[in-house]
Amino acid sequence: MLFRILKNSFLKRPKAVFLVFLSITMGAAVATAFLGIAGEVSHKMALELRSYGANILIEPSAVEGGGFLREEDLPGIKTVFWKYNITGFTPYLFGIAEFSAGGKTERGVVSGTWFNKGLEVPGEETTVQGIKVIAPWWDVQGSWPAAADEAIVGAALARRLKIGVGSEVATTVRERTQRFHVSGIVTTGGYEEEQLFAPLVTVQSLLQRQGKVSRVLVSALTVPMDDFGKKDPATMSKDEYEKWYCTAYVTSVAKNVEEVMAGSRAKPIWQIASAEGALLKKLNSVMLFLTVLALGASATAVSTSLMASMAERSPEIALMKAVGADRFQISAIFVGETLIISVAGGVVGYLLGDQLAEIISRTVFNSTIASPLWLFPTAIVSAFIVAIAGSVAPLRRALLIEPVRVLKG
Repeated sequence: MLFRILKNSFLKRPKAVFLVFLSITMGAAVATAFLGIAGEVSHKMALELRSYGANILIEPSAVEGGGFLREEDLPGIKTVFWKYNITGFTPYLFGIAEFSAGGKTERGVVSGTWFNKGLEVPGEETTVQGIKVIAPWWDVQGSWPAAADEAIVGAALARRLKIGVGSEVATTVRERTQRFHVSGIVTTGGYEEEQLFAPLVTVQSLLQRQGKVSRVLVSALTVPMDDFGKKDPATMSKDEYEKWYCTAYVTSVAKNVEEVMAGSRAKPIWQIASAEGALLKKLNSVMLFLTVLALGASATAVSTSLMASMAERSPEIALMKAVGADRFQISAIFVGETLIISVAGGVVGYLLGDQLAEIISRTVFNSTIASPLWLFPTAIVSAFIVAIAGSVAPLRRALLIEPVRVLKG
């Protein structure tokens, strides 16, 4: 009996059914798209933010290493638990030097580093590490050093020495001199503009610090810090420590790399890590808000369509009450109609939302996304929520209909 009533209802009111179906479908589609790209957006935004600088600093500890780190430990950074979250790193070796060019002499900092070094780690894929990976925003006029005697010079230091691309600079440290060919002038807007950057091995030889580095900058994908992530690991229980260690907080990733660098102390660069975490939290909040807003708009559209339908069906409802239908039976009919429509709308909405998420990902990030398994049941549940929320007011109105007044006309 109930099935026949529902069938006749759908066949006799195709326009009203279609409007409800369309509203539920649009709500499920938008929810699917937003939730589907939410995780991808956070990941892509984190990758984009990594181009603005490293978020972990590794430096010598106070009691070990003689004030230096060992270059031979660097490959271990790509073997840690969070190795796939580490997008790049580069070592630095600093020294005070005198720079001479064209009769002018200036004191400054000579920095040995990697620019674009292929790193081979046994059992791991070959990766490229260096400044070009962790600081792609550096503006180099000319070219990056390609030979052991080439260097790039900070813009401020180049102005003081009155040199440009193609010039020669003599770099003297404790009576040892190394001549560099200037392959480029670098502009960063920061302290780097007062330095000369040359290949690490060359500066190690000049400073007589073979195999040593002063510090390492690491760029890693991390999750926003919360109250648990900010706890001191020393005060955690075993279970808490395991949870903290296995969550990609910037502090736990720093702990990872500290463990493979002998005599080191790794710490987050908080001005970058905090800003990044705050931005990702706001982004996730915006996506969630838009999802809720879309579902609310769909529920409103469903409610409006059903209210109009209920006005048309008032005589039908009054007649059912007159022949003995109780509140439960009337509710079962209209809730059944809505739930059937919501299932169909949820399935179609999921398919449309999946395609919408793909279009957004290709347009904004120029990449594809893989829909997580939980997205389909989420779309169905979203459709149910929209349907139930939108049918509350119309159903209440239907239950308040008085047969005597309606049938009397």
